[in-house]
Amino acid sequence: MPKKWLYVIDEAIKRIENDEVELGLTALQKVQEHGSDLPDVMMYLAEVWYLLGHLEVAGKLLSEVLEKNPGMEPSLRRECQLLLAEIALDSSDFETAQHLLYECKESGYESIQLDLLLADLYALQDLDEVAVKYLEQARQKEPDNQDILAALGNLYFRIGEDDVAMKLLEEAGHESLDLLLTKGRSLAQSGQFEQAYQVFRQALVLDRSPEVLYGAALMGFHVGRLEEAVELVTTLQAIDEEYVAAYPLAADIYLSLGKTEQAIDALKQYVTLSGFDLDQIRRLIALLTQAGRYDEAKEYQQLHDQWDHETDEE
Repeated sequence: MPKKWLYVIDEAIKRIENDEVELGLTALQKVQEHGSDLPDVMMYLAEVWYLLGHLEVAGKLLSEVLEKNPGMEPSLRRECQLLLAEIALDSSDFETAQHLLYECKESGYESIQLDLLLADLYALQDLDEVAVKYLEQARQKEPDNQDILAALGNLYFRIGEDDVAMKLLEEAGHESLDLLLTKGRSLAQSGQFEQAYQVFRQALVLDRSPEVLYGAALMGFHVGRLEEAVELVTTLQAIDEEYVAAYPLAADIYLSLGKTEQAIDALKQYVTLSGFDLDQIRRLIALLTQAGRYDEAKEYQQLHDQWDHETDEE
């Protein structure tokens, strides 16, 4: 690649990183205009556009490079095809991605990148068993790659092979968040709530995402750690007030603590966010009636009947 083009592209990236976005983008556009006859320059530029989130620009540029340069060096052509396939996957254009990836595969080309992209292609379409096949091929090439082991473990968990999944996630690292979440879910599913609670508390040290907070709060509720569960679910709602599943759980916890008013508030928020869960509306109506809030109960009864009628019509 001519050094002057490499220099201009790198300087444009620096401009963008320094918040001189307009200047940086203008420089990249100039490179695209004046370096269009140089496929390696255009390939590098397409990678930059892709990393900046301009998927459509990157995809169009790569397609033009492939069309204009039928005699392109095979390794550069494959590089273009793989990046174009990655863009197609990001855009959920599975047909295009499959065509590009199989063209590389049928040419006899083998690489860990190709295996991973094929795994993504099938996993994104919920064809997990096929995705496992390609991730296993990737693992053969890099048996100690922790990212591959973790991804493979999660896929095995999705297809119901929990023992294999746990073993792979353990190989990926004992402090792996994926491992802890998998262990927590597995223990919860088998009714070992106390152990699951401890595992989710370990996961909270690594990550305080809504998913982890919800798991810890749910297990805390099941083992009777109600004050801790309240704290966890409140933190979850503060981080993501639209995490719908948190509200029925909060209502369960508040009712166990004898805090009916807070349980009612949680269910009212849930109904506002979730819409058509008739069971939760009936639960709310019952609590409002018990609390003597008959007018509110009547309003929610009308809402319930309206939604129930619409569901019957469907």
